[in-house]
Amino acid sequence: MRRVGYQGMVGSNSLASAKNMTAGLGWNEVEYVPLITSRGVVDALKDGSVEYGVMAVNNHIAGRVKESEEALAGLNYRVLAEDTIPIRHHLFTLNDSVKDIEIVASHIQALKQCADHLRRLYPGAKTQEVEDTAIAARYLAEGVLPPTAGVLCRQDAGEAFGLYLLREDLQDDPRNATDFILITLEDHSHE
Repeated sequence: MRRVGYQGMVGSNSLASAKNMTAGLGWNEVEYVPLITSRGVVDALKDGSVEYGVMAVNNHIAGRVKESEEALAGLNYRVLAEDTIPIRHHLFTLNDSVKDIEIVASHIQALKQCADHLRRLYPGAKTQEVEDTAIAARYLAEGVLPPTAGVLCRQDAGEAFGLYLLREDLQDDPRNATDFILITLEDHSHE
């Protein structure tokens, strides 16, 4: 059983990409470990709790993923696979009675990728950065975010937490895509 740590949690783009890359490598028995941040992935690789790590490195609109760049700085690693997936951000609310969105919460990359749409559609709403798009959905469902918040995330994340789909495809560019890598530490032996 290969343990693959990934940036994010269930419902994240990183998990979707991790599954693409492990399938491409022909890996059948894989345990996916949600590690929320790129730093979490690197720390788990270093302490040996996972053998492989997946993280976003570049978005075709918002640019390089600074969080991953910083986590990878000085790390001796090898890239085993690369993947590019289309990124679609949907706006979910707690339920269909939410009319005035005061806060839009998501990962900083998602907020950047939807900035123009958010300014136009919700000019009075503040943005709030959280660790991951799927965590934004969890935070809204669990009451960590106020009931007047909207969250940007993948459709499966919003649905997994029983949220209401208010608007689809808020990414400013329909060609929005992100590059992910699957890595292992350079001194890690693998099959």
